[in-house]
Amino acid sequence: MWKVYLRQIRRLLRENKFFSVVYILGTALSVTMIMLILITYYINTGNIGVVDKRDRMFFVTRSYTVKPGKDISGNNFYKAFQGSAPLSHKMLEKYMYPLQVPEAKSIVGQTQSAVYNKNKQVYEEKSVACVDADYWKIFSMRFLVGRPFTEAEVKSKAPQVVIDESTARALFGKIDVVGYPVEINWKEYRVCGVVEDVPSYLSDAYAHLWYPYTTESRCLFSSDSEDLKDVYGPMKMYVLAHDRGDQERIRQEMEHQIQQMNAPAKRSQFVLNHQPDTALESVFRMSSDPYEKIYSRMQIVFIIIVVLLVLPAINLSGLIVARMKKRAGEIGVRKAFGASVGELMRQFFWENFVQMLIGGVVGLCLSYGIFQLVRETLLVSYRTMNMAAKVGHVDMLNFFHVVNMHTICYVLGICFLLNLISTLVPAWRYARIPIVDALNRR
Repeated sequence: MWKVYLRQIRRLLRENKFFSVVYILGTALSVTMIMLILITYYINTGNIGVVDKRDRMFFVTRSYTVKPGKDISGNNFYKAFQGSAPLSHKMLEKYMYPLQVPEAKSIVGQTQSAVYNKNKQVYEEKSVACVDADYWKIFSMRFLVGRPFTEAEVKSKAPQVVIDESTARALFGKIDVVGYPVEINWKEYRVCGVVEDVPSYLSDAYAHLWYPYTTESRCLFSSDSEDLKDVYGPMKMYVLAHDRGDQERIRQEMEHQIQQMNAPAKRSQFVLNHQPDTALESVFRMSSDPYEKIYSRMQIVFIIIVVLLVLPAINLSGLIVARMKKRAGEIGVRKAFGASVGELMRQFFWENFVQMLIGGVVGLCLSYGIFQLVRETLLVSYRTMNMAAKVGHVDMLNFFHVVNMHTICYVLGICFLLNLISTLVPAWRYARIPIVDALNRR
């Protein structure tokens, strides 16, 4: 039977060249657009390189000031968001470090610092991350030499620094530099480890240097306002769960901690606005928007994907109907020789699926070409592009870094869905035409 299907497919491709080209190109364009969306999604949410635990990572990036009020029953509620800002290290240390549910919690601040290059005798601006010891449990950095700094070194404000390979070679001409001095912001640090370079598009982990946040004054300031004191600052927190299903338990524990923070009588009250976020939620979170707007943005993207899938399927379905009319006589003859409705539908399905699969491969090639053109401006985080540009270093995302077996399965799934949607109705309709009517339509 499969040999019959294959011969039929080859004959159809030869006899209906225009239809086949239009059908394949229509599929290819649809697959290309969806592939670019999937690639962007995977870059920001997938387990890639040093962020290979991102499926169980959660993010606390802002605290939200709210205006308290009471409803008609006298119950407390929050009238409106008044503002939001990143968090202070004091707030995170006091209220988030005690969390028991997560596997690890890390305070992180990202900025740029002036690093002295003795070879060139100039200060160079480098991207840095001010972190704690748990940072190394969350991100899978590969140490070429040395080790990460410890919790004791963070608490004692030890001037230890981890640098990446490119920085080590730029400063010293080699990577075996453990114990060497590095002048950062006119303060001397000692190299305790060297790691492989982190690509700039992995914004959560991207930096050239990592040192204890307790040694950086810019990470230790907080708001001067009495109401906002010790809450707002320049920091955020990454949380690593034991299991990806722990988000709600972590959220409840955080809410309990926030209630303790809000217990003293203050004019300003604080909420986390449904944090911690998953990697996907963190992409859609903007400023002081309530969580419902984040969810709405996610819905809009989902609707766009569905439209990109359904509209081409409707157009392709029209092409299939036109071809079915021309093949009505063939369908009548097949039915006259005993072909069942199920057999005819299977034939139509596999005929169109092979053509759609060809379109999927063409779409994958098109997405590669378009990706090469737009990756510098569309598919790399603006923030990390801006940070990397300041230090004269921009990593170019490799297409085959994100297009793997998962992506191939996505393409097959997209082709299958397109085929199913566009083929099912016309195939069912024409497979059930009475033999006499089918023969009279020849």
